Amino acid sequence: MCQRRDVFSAGYVLLAVVAVLETAAPDGESGPKPVQVEFDAPEGCSGADAFLNILRSRTDRVRQAVADEPRTTLQVRLTRARGQVVGELRLISDHGGTDTRKVQGASCDDVVQALSLTAALALDPSALISAPTTAPAPAAATIPPPTTSTTATAAKADAEPTKRNAADTPRIGDSTASHANDRVPKAQFGAGVGGTALLAGSFSPSVTLVARKILGGDGAFRPSVGLAIVYARNDVLRAPRSVKASLAGLGGTVCPVRWTTSIITFQPCALVVAGWLSASGRQLTHTNSAERLWLSAGGTLRIAALLGRSISLELEAGFSALILKRRFFVTVPTDVVAETPSISPVIGVGLALGL
Repeated sequence: MCQRRDVFSAGYVLLAVVAVLETAAPDGESGPKPVQVEFDAPEGCSGADAFLNILRSRTDRVRQAVADEPRTTLQVRLTRARGQVVGELRLISDHGGTDTRKVQGASCDDVVQALSLTAALALDPSALISAPTTAPAPAAATIPPPTTSTTATAAKADAEPTKRNAADTPRIGDSTASHANDRVPKAQFGAGVGGTALLAGSFSPSVTLVARKILGGDGAFRPSVGLAIVYARNDVLRAPRSVKASLAGLGGTVCPVRWTTSIITFQPCALVVAGWLSASGRQLTHTNSAERLWLSAGGTLRIAALLGRSISLELEAGFSALILKRRFFVTVPTDVVAETPSISPVIGVGLALGL
């Protein structure tokens, strides 16, 4: 029996040793992961080497891929929009899986720091949230350590507290990754009041309902097209002297570019208005009415101030030249009592909701 106990004890010890050796044995995938950085950014921002430098300062489990070995591709793209820098990180694994993250910050450095933290945590859950002051960086690249503001930006970009663990760390393919909102909306709907001149020497208040589509683009080239329902009449503020006129029509705008400073946006726009002009005489024994086609073209300058996350106050001013000029007379054509102006001013103020 003593011999059997010795045999059983020796067997248990052997199994324990094997288990410890298996646990301690290095994993074939525990070495540095090969990565390839593809970097696209405006002039004055960091480059691919700088991004890889910051990434390696956060984790020693990544290295530059060589030759044709399997790798994880990190596609980084920075753009400027409405006074902010928007960064997009796309992680493409060697198996073809993709995961996209977006962040927004005040500068290129802030966004690069945030994206490097996101990439480091996706590749290595134990990566440093704050990069050390010295990092194993490629030669000729000098990258400052992340500041408190950049660390806060990175934490906000991932929509999680600064303290995190491996269980809630975003990974490649994680559907809970956060995306920063682009401050430029894709569409807008609005309403406003304004005025124009339907007849020479008079002012006609107007109301408008507007719908716009903002097309894709970078920088100042962010074109938009819009359609507006317009109604104006010249007897709102005071009774006209000889002819009462009203206009019901559609207005189309094309705004090819936009300039943004802080919360203010400037847009020059081309304007075309088509509709029906109705006119009727006043202080006549027999009152007749006439309806004529209204067709005008011109341009405006739109200034928008962002009031909240998606609401803007808009001011617009410009001119519209009539393509078809109209004259209204009594009895004989030489007795002209009113006519449309050659150039009609266009002003307006309203609110727009962005989606």
